[in-house]
Amino acid sequence: MSESEINLFDEQQFKSTDKKFKLRATKDDGDLIKSKDRVQHHGEVFTPKWMVKKMLSEPSIQEKLHDLHATFFEPSAGEGAFLKEILHQKLDYVDQISNKSSWKNNALWALMSIYAIELLEDNLVKAKRTMLDVFINHYQAFMQKELSINTDLYKSAKYVINVNIVQGNTLTFKNSENKLIEFREWMPSGNKVEQSKFTYKSLFNNGDIDDVNASEGQMSLFDDPEDSDSKKNKLTRLTRVYEG
Repeated sequence: MSESEINLFDEQQFKSTDKKFKLRATKDDGDLIKSKDRVQHHGEVFTPKWMVKKMLSEPSIQEKLHDLHATFFEPSAGEGAFLKEILHQKLDYVDQISNKSSWKNNALWALMSIYAIELLEDNLVKAKRTMLDVFINHYQAFMQKELSINTDLYKSAKYVINVNIVQGNTLTFKNSENKLIEFREWMPSGNKVEQSKFTYKSLFNNGDIDDVNASEGQMSLFDDPEDSDSKKNKLTRLTRVYEG
């Protein structure tokens, strides 16, 4: 075969060292102060990324970051500096222990373990968007394909973020609608999950008979989910929790 002839099976054309999707580090900080007015009225000063990483580097925290069900709670989330780094590091661990068939469930368990409250709506929107971006980035880098907004996984991830990261005032236990702040408790059962509602106020054993789960005594976000006696809903596939 002469050099001028075309080799239709030149294997070199199929080799590539470039990945379509790459895992990105969490983004650097923006401004730590948005305005003097917000500082005066809300005490709003964001935590710099270097401090977040240093605090999370403690051995006891690292141990929890390597536990899919170990729960983290941020009472004043801001724009999500802690949330995105916690999720990023938890998903780093998911990437290490998972194959393509187990990644989705493991990643959702990691996401379900992160809770937060934020007072200001603009911060809340950004925190949720940032967490979803981190989740999508890890999925696409691991699977090497896009995560469509029409998939069950995307819908479930978005749903979990919406019910775990909520608007409210941690001092009054209420949100902007003057209702008690509510979360979901996620209880594993194989590859399925039971979810039940509980209020932030119920964590403080306040004895308020009008509060969800208050009659059951003090709850903790760090309790073993299998030991919870709270009212349970039906089992749902992990990747379809958005159906409620």
